[in-house]
Amino acid sequence: MPDLKLCTDNAAMIASAGYYNYIAGKRDNLSLNAVPNLKL
Repeated sequence: MPDLKLCTDNAAMIASAGYYNYIAGKRDNLSLNAVPNLKL
């Protein structure tokens, strides 16, 4: 488990993942949908 100070802003992690996917040329169209109950 990460330290509590690293668990407060999930938006930064999502933005970072999106940035690296964008740089790698990975794109999704507007049909992409969220699945809120995925298992970890």
